[in-house]
Amino acid sequence: MKKILILMICSALFACSDDTTDIKDTFYLRNDGADMPIWVRGNLDADKIVIFFHGGPGDCAMCYRYYLKGMESEVAVAYWDQRIAGSSSGNADPSSLTYEQFGEDAFYAVSLLRQQYPGKKIYIMAHSFGVELAWQFLTTGENQKMADGLLVVNGTFSNLRWMEIMREWVIREATARQDNKTLEFTETHPVNNATVNDVWVDYYRKMLDLDGNPLSLYENKKFVLNYVLFSPNTAMSQFAHGKAYSDYSEKVLFTFDKTEELSKITLPVKFLWGKKDGVVPIEVGNETEQLLTNTTVDWTVFENSWHEPFVSENDKFIEAALSFV
Repeated sequence: MKKILILMICSALFACSDDTTDIKDTFYLRNDGADMPIWVRGNLDADKIVIFFHGGPGDCAMCYRYYLKGMESEVAVAYWDQRIAGSSSGNADPSSLTYEQFGEDAFYAVSLLRQQYPGKKIYIMAHSFGVELAWQFLTTGENQKMADGLLVVNGTFSNLRWMEIMREWVIREATARQDNKTLEFTETHPVNNATVNDVWVDYYRKMLDLDGNPLSLYENKKFVLNYVLFSPNTAMSQFAHGKAYSDYSEKVLFTFDKTEELSKITLPVKFLWGKKDGVVPIEVGNETEQLLTNTTVDWTVFENSWHEPFVSENDKFIEAALSFV
């Protein structure tokens, strides 16, 4: 078993407090060359911790606190930056960007929380790529026994199936707009195992051109101000990681498929889905539910949201998430 170094520090920006309703613990998880920060904020009196599996890959966790902070009055929230993402550091090799490695990191991140806060219930809230990471973690060994529930926010169970459904979404939207140029592209560019690596970026761009995710986080000036002045994550650290993911996109991305393994899931699952999303259309969620044959699945659909419902319908999102937890 690989060695882990756990350090607890008091952040310079967020002083430590004895008030458990405003817990401010910061840890660093070291595993296989990656130093990954985990910021724990919020209310531990509730005996519940929600660990946030952020998207990307290569995005950040703490920068989304602006939109998730509403949960912290009721529960503690653990914001974990994955390897080669956000404010993580160390000397992790880009070749370590595999689903097996991400899943192992998640195992240690959850283990750290269980060690530091014994007896607390732990819920995973996963968004976008974080959903893939969650399925990888939960379908490995006995890992799902470490968690009490999963919140799924616009993410997939199979990246090939994801792209097939995105193509269907593009065809539907292009037909509605009489966009013949895009329809011609879809007719000559099928999505299958042989083509997906070559066409997925084009489909992603066409989806965005068809307003599959028009909302930008950075249009919110308060979010930007909070990001720049009050988040421990910095743009310099976050966006310096981009090139590391080129091999991941070419060699790893479309190896992910948990179609045959989701029947293993027995812990409760909550879907929180933006109905307008073209990035991961809601049909992906419908198919995911059909594969979860041995658990209960609850839904909240956000009629006026795209890929990030916690941004566009924040109050409703927080209420639905806390209701499940």
